[in-house]
Amino acid sequence: MTLVEEVGRIYGDVGLGLFHVLLAQPIERGDYLTILDESHGPVLCQLDDLKRKSDLDIDGADQLGHGTATSIHEALLGVARIVGYRDGQGLVKLPTVPFRPGAQVFRSEEPLIADVLGLKHRAGSAYVGLLRNHDLKIELDINQLVQRHVSVLAKTGGGKSYLLGVLIEELLRHKVTCVIIDPHGEYGSLRFAAEKNPAMAKFGVESQGFGGRLHEFSPDVSLNKNAQPLTFSLRHLDTRDLLIFMGLTNIKSFLAPMKGLLESAAATNADFTIQDLVRLAQRAEGPAMETLLERLEYVEQTKLLAPQGTKLDEIVHKGDATLINLRGVAPDVQEIVVARIANTLFDNRKKEKIPPLFLVIEEAHNYCPQQGIAGSSRILKNIASEGRKFGLGLCVVTQRAARIDKSVLSQCTTQLILQVTNPLDLKAIAQSIEGLTAGMTDMIQSLPVGVALITGGGYHTPLFCEVRPRATRHGGESVRIVEN
Repeated sequence: MTLVEEVGRIYGDVGLGLFHVLLAQPIERGDYLTILDESHGPVLCQLDDLKRKSDLDIDGADQLGHGTATSIHEALLGVARIVGYRDGQGLVKLPTVPFRPGAQVFRSEEPLIADVLGLKHRAGSAYVGLLRNHDLKIELDINQLVQRHVSVLAKTGGGKSYLLGVLIEELLRHKVTCVIIDPHGEYGSLRFAAEKNPAMAKFGVESQGFGGRLHEFSPDVSLNKNAQPLTFSLRHLDTRDLLIFMGLTNIKSFLAPMKGLLESAAATNADFTIQDLVRLAQRAEGPAMETLLERLEYVEQTKLLAPQGTKLDEIVHKGDATLINLRGVAPDVQEIVVARIANTLFDNRKKEKIPPLFLVIEEAHNYCPQQGIAGSSRILKNIASEGRKFGLGLCVVTQRAARIDKSVLSQCTTQLILQVTNPLDLKAIAQSIEGLTAGMTDMIQSLPVGVALITGGGYHTPLFCEVRPRATRHGGESVRIVEN
């Protein structure tokens, strides 16, 4: 194999994982390099860190500041990570003998990059963008997304809702059933095709809307006018489920009094309502009953419980996406809705009454927090740990990785990470991802908008991806306060 563009030489001590490069020309951190190994041929590497070293000291800098000419000797130094090579069986392996100091370092060519990274078209994959600085498509294995869970992480304004929109477009194209918890009402824009723009040609994307395959429900249809009413049936809730729905965490303390209320109401009227339970609780006495009355009155105000709730087959449409629009809904009511939806989906998926599906939780740190208690935490933890066994995939989306439950985040083996700058969030990300180097963690802090670090999804090494344009209209733009 002939390599034509030499960019530097290996120097210093050489390890089996990392080595130092004296660079003869500028390249970017994250670029791919090739070393011709004596035993294995071309080996793919990646520049993990970069610095410019010089002999300019304080006195020399002071002389320059006063206009005095002084010579500066400098060198561009890099630290590279070995990615590997493909052996005769097609497996990616690392050399077992370190490279020789003084060995030539070449800029990698795309055929080698594609071969070692596994960048090839695969049936049943989601096209999310191009490898940074290359014309190579990154396509995520959809089976792995659904079976092993996903997280989308970014700081506020980092582009996480845009990237999630790209992912949902791909799932809809492949007829994957989705249910999306949408706290801000952002994803209704998936109905509409995006306006054409020059970037679409570069990425090979065409405008497309999914209006006929998007279903929307909300507890507040007065605010969210495109949605159908979302209610839950009181008669289909057993005692424990009703207590969970009411936001009570100490279930055992309230089981007996709640069961008594339900039996009394059913004895009077088989089609009893939440108002009937409130009246019965008002006539009863005791501390437990006072708590039940308070929670029952609150649930009555939410209007979430009705004689006939929204049917499951109205929410879950095979091959389509359903939005649970919670815009304008109080946070504690949102927790109730998320808990009930997630419980119902999980129970029915275990019984195979609904098709395999992908449950997306936006602002997930509010529904399964690391600290504090949310009514939806327990079921989301259960889905994260057990959902893959039953074909219920989970996607958690958050701007605060440090605030989401670590057991949930650690179960997400595919992670899509945009720019993150908060030190606590960076620490949480680094702890949850295998194979993330210090250089990659540093790069996450300075990622430009539209570039994501992708781990998992069918790839053995993290990849930097230029996210493709949306085919649908983006619904997550910030509100303009002052017009230019």
